[in-house]
Parts: sequence; C-alpha cells; structure tokens
Amino acid sequence: MEALTATVKQLTEILAQVGASLAAATQKLEQTTKSLLSSEESLTSTKELLASKEEELASTKEELASNKESLGSTKKELASTNEDLTLGNQSLTSVKELLVSTEEKLASANQSLASTKEEREQTASALQQSKKDAIEMLKAQIASRNEDIVMAEKARDDSEYDQEIIGRRLQLSGDADVPDKLREQLGIFSNDLCSEIAITMAPLSRSVTRWKEQKKEAIAIIVRLESQLES
Repeated sequence: MEALTATVKQLTEILAQVGASLAAATQKLEQTTKSLLSSEESLTSTKELLASKEEELASTKEELASNKESLGSTKKELASTNEDLTLGNQSLTSVKELLVSTEEKLASANQSLASTKEEREQTASALQQSKKDAIEMLKAQIASRNEDIVMAEKARDDSEYDQEIIGRRLQLSGDADVPDKLREQLGIFSNDLCSEIAITMAPLSRSVTRWKEQKKEAIAIIVRLESQLES
C-alpha cells in the first residue's frame, strides 16, 4: 500500500513537471510568434525555432500522453489492488472468524473429551470396585455355605446312624424273652420312626445338593471376575 502511494505521488510530481514544461513551451511559442510579426528578417530563424519548439511540444505531448496512459494504468492497478486488498481483508476477517469458531469448538471438544474420559475412568473404577465387592460377597457366601453343608452332612450322617441304632434296639433281635407280638409291634414302630426320620432329613439332603451346585456356580463367577480384574 505504501509503495502504491509513493508511485502515485511520483506520477503526480512528473505531471506537474510536464505541465510546467508545457507552460514554458507555450510561453516560448508566444514570444516566437511576436518576434516573427515584428521582424521578417528573423522569419527563417523563427520558423526553425518554431519547428524546433513544435518538435519539443510534440515530444512533450507524446510524453504527456504516455504519462497519462501510465497514470491511467497505474490508477487501474491501484483500483485492482484496492479491490484485491478489500477482498483480502474480507477473506482474512472470514478466516479469523472461522479460526475463532474452530478454536471454540476445539476447546469445547477438549472439555467434552476430558469430561468423558473422567466419567469413563470413574465408571471403570466403580465397575472394578463393584467386581471386587461381588467377589468378597461371593467368597463370604461360599464360606457360610460351606459351614451349612458341613453341619447338614453331619446331621444327615447322624440321622442315618440313629436310624441304624434305633432299628437294632427296637427289633430286639438278641432278646428271646420278648413276645413275638411285641417284637412285631416294636419292628413296625422302628420302621415308622426311621421312615419319619428319613422323610424329615430328605429336604436337608436336597438342600445340601442344591448348596453344592450354588457353590460351584459362585466359584465360576469368582474366577471370571478375577480374570476380568487382572486383564
């Protein structure tokens, strides 16, 4: 922009100089014409001088015309440059606005990403802790269930032993003095009692079987959760 201003200023100075030269040439032409009218003796010299001045004038006119053309071209270039500069400024403004918008979107995306990452880390941490808590709970349930299984199996074994003892004692197989009818009644009573004991213990036996299956399932879950924690 400064270069264009300097060029315009220089062209203006040249035009001023040309105008001054033209004014001087015109003045000289007027003086020559007066001399021609006042003295015919100097006609030839004046004509030669006039011709010379006309040549100078023609040259000056040509130079002026060239300068005008140059000035016109310079004005066109200046106008084109101004248009380019205006478009460039508009484009620069648009680019700046786009850059600001992009930076704002990037900042928002970074905040969203950081928030998402933090939430994901919190979720992962909570999930890990949940798995650990589940493992501890399952282990505690297995320990408690092991105690239940031991107690139930002991009770079942004791009941089977009790049935055997009751059967032997009530049948009185080694006592010959017991009447047959009483022996028969005691045998029936023994069978009924052992049957009732077996019926009473049946649910416990089924519970033991079910508890063992649940224990296997819990152990499998623990193994899977521990594997997930390690990975």
